[in-house]
Formats: sequence, C-alpha cells, structure tokens
Amino acid sequence: MSLYVLILFVGALVSGAVALIAWQRPATATGRALAYLMAAVFLWSVAATLQAAAYSMEAKILFSKLQYLGIVSSPVLLFLFALEFSRSGHRVGVAVRVALWVIPATTLILVATNGSHRLIWSKFSLVPAAGGHALTYEFGGFFWVHAGYSYILFVAAALLIVRSFFRFKDIHRQQALTLLLALPWPWVANFLFISGQNGAFAGQDYTPFGFVIAGLFLLWGILRLQLVDLLPVARRKVIESMGESLIVLDEAGRVAGMNPAARKLLASVGGRDESANDKDIVGHTADEVFSTWPEMAAALSAPAAGRAELAWKRGGQPNRTFNLHLSPLGGPASRAKGWVAVLYDFTPVKEAEAQAVEVRRVAEALHQTGVTLSQTLDPKQMSNLILELLGRIIPFDIGVFLTAQGADLRLDGLRGFPNGQPLLGQSFPMAGCRLCDSAALRKRPLISAITSPDDILLPVPKDLLLRSYLGIPLVFQDHVKGLLALYDSRPDRFTERDVHIAEPFANQVAISLENSRLFEELSRLAVTDNLTGLLNRRAFSEAAEREFERARRYRRPLSLILFDIDKFKSVNDAHGHLIGDQVLRVLSETVRKTTRATDIVCRWGGEEFLILMPEQGHDQAFSTAERLRQDASNLVVVTPSGHLSLTISLGVASLKRQEGESLDGLIGRADAAMYEAKAAGRNAVRG
Repeated sequence: MSLYVLILFVGALVSGAVALIAWQRPATATGRALAYLMAAVFLWSVAATLQAAAYSMEAKILFSKLQYLGIVSSPVLLFLFALEFSRSGHRVGVAVRVALWVIPATTLILVATNGSHRLIWSKFSLVPAAGGHALTYEFGGFFWVHAGYSYILFVAAALLIVRSFFRFKDIHRQQALTLLLALPWPWVANFLFISGQNGAFAGQDYTPFGFVIAGLFLLWGILRLQLVDLLPVARRKVIESMGESLIVLDEAGRVAGMNPAARKLLASVGGRDESANDKDIVGHTADEVFSTWPEMAAALSAPAAGRAELAWKRGGQPNRTFNLHLSPLGGPASRAKGWVAVLYDFTPVKEAEAQAVEVRRVAEALHQTGVTLSQTLDPKQMSNLILELLGRIIPFDIGVFLTAQGADLRLDGLRGFPNGQPLLGQSFPMAGCRLCDSAALRKRPLISAITSPDDILLPVPKDLLLRSYLGIPLVFQDHVKGLLALYDSRPDRFTERDVHIAEPFANQVAISLENSRLFEELSRLAVTDNLTGLLNRRAFSEAAEREFERARRYRRPLSLILFDIDKFKSVNDAHGHLIGDQVLRVLSETVRKTTRATDIVCRWGGEEFLILMPEQGHDQAFSTAERLRQDASNLVVVTPSGHLSLTISLGVASLKRQEGESLDGLIGRADAAMYEAKAAGRNAVRG
C-alpha cells in the first residue's frame, strides 16, 4: 500500500470518528449538522482511498464518480453547520434548502453522465506514481461552476464563524477559534489540487488529508470545549424573545430601545402601537412615551437602582401588577451612562395569591358550615345558620331558604328582607316563580337577571329594586330537597365564581336537610303506630302518665275512652288482613277528625284504641264517645267483594278523686265499661 493510500485511509477513519462522536453527543441541531458534514467527508475519503488503490482506469473513474457524493455535499453541509453554530437566528426555509442543493444535484447528474457530454472531466489520463499510477483530469466547463459555488459556500461559512468569534465570549469564542483553525486545511489542499499546483504529486488529491487535520481540531473542540453540547446564544435574539418587557434609557433619560414585549405592553396601556416606527419612540422621554401610565413615567424619569411594584388600571379593566427592576449602565448609579428597565408581569402571581386567600376563606366557611349543621337537626335553626354562613362567601341583599313540600316551596328562613317574619312558614307554588322553578328543574345553580316582579318569590316592597338572582337548588340523590334564592339590587351581581362556591355549599345543606328529615321520620316512627299513624302503646303510656299526674295534682277533670271494632276477627277471616288493615286506617282517620288536638289517641293493640281526654269530665267524654260511635256506624269501606260497614263498642271512665286511683285503674274501668257495651249487644257506649 502506498503512503498516499494510507493517508487517505487515515483521513477516512478520522472523519468517520468525528461524525460518530458528534452524532452520539446530546441531540442538538449543531451536533447533527456537524455529524452530517463529517459523514459526507467520510464518504469522500473512502471513495478517494479506493480510487487511489485501484489499478485499472475504469475502476479509478468509477471511484472518482463515487467521491462526488461527498464532494458536492460537503460545502452545503459546511455552510449549514456554520449557520447553526453562529446562532444568527435566521431560519433556513424549505425553499432555500432546496435551492442550496440545486447545483450539487446537477453536478452529480453530470458526473454520472460525463461520458456523453464531458462537462465535468474533458479528459482522463494515467501518470506514474509511487506504487502504481495516478489518475489525472482535465476539467470540463461545469466543473468550474461547481468549484466556484463550493468556494462561495466555504467563504460564507468562514465569514459566519469569524463573525461569531467577535460576537461570542469566553468558551464560545474558543469554540469559534477552533473552527477557524480547522477550516483552511482541506480547502487549501483542494485549491492546490484543482489548480494543478501540487507539482510532483500530480493526480493526488490531498483534500481528504486536509480533513484529517481539520478533524483533529474538531475532536479537540468536541471533547474539550463542548463544541456541539454547549452552544452560544445570540443576545439580540434572546432579548427580542424575552417574555419580560425591556426598556433601555440613555444618559438624558430618553428611551434608547425597547424589545417587542415592551412595545406590546406600551400598546396595551394606551401608548403607541406595536408597529410604530422607532422614531416615534426612540429619543423621546419616558414622560412622552408613557404618558398614559403616569406611575411608570415617574419611575423611569427619576430612575433609582432596585425594584419597585407598579399597578395599572384603566376603566373597567382588571388590575395589572408589575415588578420594575432598574439597573444602571456603565457602572454605579452615580456615573450611569444609561439605565435598563425590566418589567415582570406579576399579575398572575397576584391573582393566584388572591385566589388562594379566596379559596382558604371559602374552605373555612364550608368547614364551619359542616360543623354548624352537624350540631343541629332543627330545620328552623338550620335555615338561619345556612343564610348567615352563605352570606360570608357570597354577598347578597336578600336571602331566602325554602324547603320542598311536594309542588310547593315552604319559606323557612329569611335574611335581609324587611318585616319578613310573618312570611315564615308560608308555602308558595314552585311554578309561580319562574326563576325558582327553573333552578329546581335544572338541579344546578341558576344565575339570571330579574326582569319582572314574577321573577321574585316574595311580595317585595315597590321601593326595593332587585336586579340579580342566584338560585341554588339543594339536591340529594337527584331529588330537590329545597332551594336557596339570593337576590341583589346590583345588576350582574352573581358570577360563575359564585356558582362554583355555591355547589359544594348546597351539597352540604342538602345532606343536612335529608338528615333532619330522617331524624324527624325516625323520631315519629319511634312513638307512632306504623299502620295507623296514631301513638303507639309506649308513647301513649308516657304522655298519659304526665297528664294523669297533672290532673290528679291540680284536681282537674280527666276522662278516657277505650273501644274496639265489633267482630273484627270475622272481617279478617272473610276479607283478609289487607282489608282489615284498611278498616283500621279508615277508622283511625275518623278518630282524628272526631277528637280534639289536645286529646291523646293511641292504638292500644290489635283493633283496640284508647283516647285520653284532658280537661274533659264524664259527660263530655260520653258525648264524644257517642259521636264517635255514630261516625263509625256511618263508615263504608269499599272492598273487592262489596261494601263493608262496621260498628264499635266503647267504654268511658273518668278520674275519681279518691286516693289510690292510677292510670292502669282508669284504663281497667274503661275496659270493663267496654265489655258491658258488648254484652248489651255491641255498637254501644257504656261508662
């Protein structure tokens, strides 16, 4: 193997190693561009090695043509690499990239078809060389077009890197210097080759060897200077892409420059438009530029190193808060050659702080709601607490707490309504209030403007003008248990923010209402008979003992009626227990209508009933018993097998004044009197 072939082979190894190392570094556009460039050089060097080692002219020409895959690619890839390294900020579009490859692609086509036109090589010849023969060329016309284009790209790449050397600092400048030291070698060798100035080395192209030297510089830059890892950044582009507003002032306090973010801010506060010419901004004082924002103008007109908080508010726009950072240029503030002002928009931070305070306040109110509601099951107390707690997180003029009673809404609580006490406990048809009905139907909070008196559930005084409504349905397991209706005199008072607060609040209230209902139901079931709804035996005994002791202590009249249904067993036997239960319910309803509200009525057991009548003497009780007997005789119970009538037998007993009288004794005497009535033929009163 000749020395020339060995040199070319080493060049291929070095360029391949640089390409591989550059590709394996952290993925950056610059690293990829360098890897592509050195891969092209590797292809060039390998083909050149094979061409130099070949013996026949045909083989040498073939490998010469293959070299051009790397030869035409290298200048374009070098230019693209320099462009990436320089961080010029200029993006190479698709059209430009395609245009860059027009001449290289044309050259490749002409290389492949050279035999028919000889535009690349007009003549080939073999000359003696160490270890064999070298192929020499006479170049055709288009070769010089390709060569000129390649050198233009080389010069452009060199200028980009020279420019970077003067713009960059520290390690980035060292990187640029390394590239400048690497660039000349392959191109000097190539120039000597194509110009025929290589004398005794005719036919030997040492351009790949130049890439060996360049590759060593590139390896140094990659391994020691982080050439493709630590990339320079164009300061001007950084400033222009900053999200913060940057303003530069000269010694006289005039605006010397603004980045796009500052121009956008200026336009948003009523100043000059973003697209305004520099002459409309640069050279003008801060007072002139920021005339619509006096606080900002004052801070820039008398700059002082440090930070300051500025606010901007105009008309109905929300507040914006900025943090202004002022720094002197050229040394201490006393010798400043100008000032740099950077504005940080703190509005999101301020809004987040306000939201955090709001969320904490709402959370505390909801927690207090849960604690408070868990301490009471009384709907009347609950309604006042609910409106008070709701008013802490959603301000309103008038608040109404309503519970669902079928198709009606019962008014259980009022807040802010003048002289509203007489309205408590009243029921209003849900369909009579459009907004309340809509909120209940949608089962979600409803915000609406009040457009007519029909939109307000209550009889509001004419001088009280209400404009805004927020209806909060209290929903439990998809059933509306009640409604919170809030009214306010301000238009558009309620917002979606209030809805978000109201929903968890309403959920807690709905659960508390359901708990209250269940508690009332359980309390009622504990003292009433499940079939008739009358007091059960245990509840009657407790209430009757109190009335008995009171009557005996204060010597007040007290009477008791005990009765049962005549031949009730035959009713169950003939018609079944379901009809028997129906008879008991119908009779119980008749007893309720016949007795007083102060009387204590009980299903004593089976078909037996007891009525304790405070403040009633024997004659009054007997008269009530007779009326009850007649009402029972007039009852007609409809059954599948026909109409059913019934009779009852009643016994009456009144409290005696002798010592030792007890409630059990009173019940026993009434029981004995009832059996006398049965013995007399039933459907009778005795006592």
